[in-house]
Amino acid sequence: MSGCAGTDPHRPGRKDSSMTVAQSHGAVERIFAAVQSVVGEDGWTDEQPGWFACGSGGKKAAQYTCSATRKLPLPAAPDEVASRVVGALEEIGYGGARVQRDETLVPPRPVIAYPNGYNRGAAADGFLVQFQAYDSHADVSIEGHCVSGKAPEFGTPLNPRPTDLP
Repeated sequence: MSGCAGTDPHRPGRKDSSMTVAQSHGAVERIFAAVQSVVGEDGWTDEQPGWFACGSGGKKAAQYTCSATRKLPLPAAPDEVASRVVGALEEIGYGGARVQRDETLVPPRPVIAYPNGYNRGAAADGFLVQFQAYDSHADVSIEGHCVSGKAPEFGTPLNPRPTDLP
C-alpha cells in the first residue's frame, strides 16, 4: 500500500474499543485500495502514511492516517469517478457516503467526506475519509479509527521504515 494524513491527526479522539491497532490499520489500507480500484493503482504521489498518538487522560491510543495524490488522467469524468468511489466504499462496508460539490474550490469539484459529509468533521473516534477529483487529479485522505494501544514499533510490518516500502 502506498499513501494516506488528515487535516488534524494530533487531536485527541474518543477511542474505538471494538478494534485493535492492526484492524484499524487494515481498515485504512482497505479504503485506500478501494479508491485505487476506481482511480488507478499507479501514479500516487505526496504519500503521507503515519501513526499518531490520539489518547487522552494518559491512556495509550493510536491512529493510522494516510493521504496521497494522483496527478494522472482520470478513468472517467470527475463526477463519475467520485460516484464510483462511493460505490467502492459501500462494497467494503462504508455505506452512506455521498458525492457533494464544492463550488468554492478552483476548479469546482466533486468531494466526498465520510462519515459525516463534507466539512462536517470526523467521527467521535477521529475516523474520516475525504476524497476529491478534478481533471487529471485525485486526492484521498484517510484518518483511521483511534484505538486503544500503542502505535507499532518503527520498522515492523504495520509501521515500516520508508526504505522498507515496496
